[in-house]
Amino acid sequence: MFETQGFKVMKGLTDASMQRQEVLSNNLANIQTEGFVRQDIDFGSVLGELKSGIAPAEEGNNGTIARARYQDNTKMTLESEMSKLYDNHMRYLLLVKALGHHFEHMKKALEVRAS
Repeated sequence: MFETQGFKVMKGLTDASMQRQEVLSNNLANIQTEGFVRQDIDFGSVLGELKSGIAPAEEGNNGTIARARYQDNTKMTLESEMSKLYDNHMRYLLLVKALGHHFEHMKKALEVRAS
């Protein structure tokens, strides 16, 4: 039931979104640290790897997310980092909602099958 491609991709993107929240929070915490280089996670890379299934199964989503992490030498501002945090928060909420719908559909399918 939980081995469908769609579920794996949504779970991986949700994991990446949670990890990105930590990365962006770390960027904010170090915004005035001299020499600090901001980091981010490339969702396009995460999505591509999850959809292709090239990540080793024993590695889980952690390896995929680690490979998608990169350093960005652009200048950080409070506004840009807060905007990225908000964007990431909205993405996370949508993913959680999509996972909820997935579980609702599975529940309905099981109810129909049981009757």
